[in-house]
Amino acid sequence: MVGVPGRSKSCGTCRIRKKGGCDEKRPACGQCIKLGLKCDGYARELRFINFSTEPRKVGRKNPASAQIALPVTLARAAYAEKYLGIFWSSYLPTDKHFPAQMMMYVSGGWTNSLPQLYLNLPNIQKILLAICLSTAGRITNNRWEKEEGLRYYMESLSEMSAALANRTRGNIVTLCVMSRLYSLYEVPSPLPLAFYWLKTSVCICSWNHQVFFGQDDEDRIAQARNWRNHINGELAIMTSQPPETYISGYLHQFFVDGRLHLTTSAVQARKRIILSNPEWKTIPWNEIPKTPKDRLIDILVEIPTLLENLDISRACPDPEFQEFQRRDLLRTCWELEKELMNWRMELGITDPTYSLDAEQSSFSLDYLAACHIMCLYWAICIILYSSLRILSCPLVILPPQTDPRIYCGRIAKAMPLLLHPLSGAYGVHLASFPVAIALMYLNAVDGDVIYEEKRIIFDAFARSGYGKTVERFNQSMRRQDARSPEVANMDGPKAVPAQAKSWFGVEGEKL
Repeated sequence: MVGVPGRSKSCGTCRIRKKGGCDEKRPACGQCIKLGLKCDGYARELRFINFSTEPRKVGRKNPASAQIALPVTLARAAYAEKYLGIFWSSYLPTDKHFPAQMMMYVSGGWTNSLPQLYLNLPNIQKILLAICLSTAGRITNNRWEKEEGLRYYMESLSEMSAALANRTRGNIVTLCVMSRLYSLYEVPSPLPLAFYWLKTSVCICSWNHQVFFGQDDEDRIAQARNWRNHINGELAIMTSQPPETYISGYLHQFFVDGRLHLTTSAVQARKRIILSNPEWKTIPWNEIPKTPKDRLIDILVEIPTLLENLDISRACPDPEFQEFQRRDLLRTCWELEKELMNWRMELGITDPTYSLDAEQSSFSLDYLAACHIMCLYWAICIILYSSLRILSCPLVILPPQTDPRIYCGRIAKAMPLLLHPLSGAYGVHLASFPVAIALMYLNAVDGDVIYEEKRIIFDAFARSGYGKTVERFNQSMRRQDARSPEVANMDGPKAVPAQAKSWFGVEGEKL
């Protein structure tokens, strides 16, 4: 704000009249007095002008310096794309899409449609962003991303509750996908969560949400208990619809991929699962043929019933009825063994060049898929053959191929691949069940002694960024599945063997 130089010093009236001769007398000039005019005085007019300390430049503005506001929809899409990319780089580093050939041997094809579901189903957006932001925050230790992930997660819970309260056949995709995505969300401490079917007597699940990677040092079985409660919730949602719901389309893929973790949870709990009912093993494949994975899970889904009946038999107070049950269970074991051998001959990986030495073979998703399906097969062998040994008379000599240690060794050699950095977090999911079964058997028969199979597994844990995750989860599962609180809460070198023997229900020498 400045005066303007170079102007007349006459009074304001003389300047307006543009007449010279102002004598500049004060407070009024003599000319104005002589003419009888009001003198406006000598105050200078102030004007506002633009001013810059930098010289003006000729030419165009640098376009990079311009602040361009993106439309809200584009900004959100870019935001989501960034964090979806971070999630995929952690979950499956080598690809963002499960190839069709690979889906014949592994569970994971349901995630191929997540980007499209994210765009079309608003309820899925928040839980998926919660997973992506939490993954990014964990990788970079960025507090803001962790807090944003937690915020999206909490908001998604209310949406899930609303979807459950207004469930219809039309929103079954939303319910199914959200229930499974919760198992991928990771938080460092328990969060309260209660899911209920409203207007029905079926309770889906009530749990303190601490998912697969969360460890609770105060409650050492919380991780396994909460994970299993989550699984029960997903199973309740899926089976609330008839099997015909899953005959085709995305829901078929979702169902066939979900059978594995739902069944392995039942195996570890030693409780029969509804998916072993004939209609759940047949109707969903009325239009789409079964894959090698589907046929192997058809065998696996019978294992929880076998284990539950074995426990019932051993608790039977009537010796005669107990013997009848033992013989019946023995027949069941041999029938399952026949199905297992047929699967291996017809659909298993029988290529003589196939090797599980991850250090001598280049990594590929096909190799990972082959490794996973065979590890699942070997885990079933361990359970089935250990059950055969428990049920068989001491004088009976079983065939050499029924030695469970053989299959523990094969699973051990597969761990470096399943826990390979390029397998990502997905490899953790693939490895968890087979390695849990192998270690359960080895701990039961070997005690705290570390033989070759254990050493290979522990070495793989040590080298892998995810190895400790699997180890902690298995520790929690052992405590959860122990048959008494005393065994579950044991500490020290004798705790792990005692918990393993408790799961089998026998002393190690009987295995």
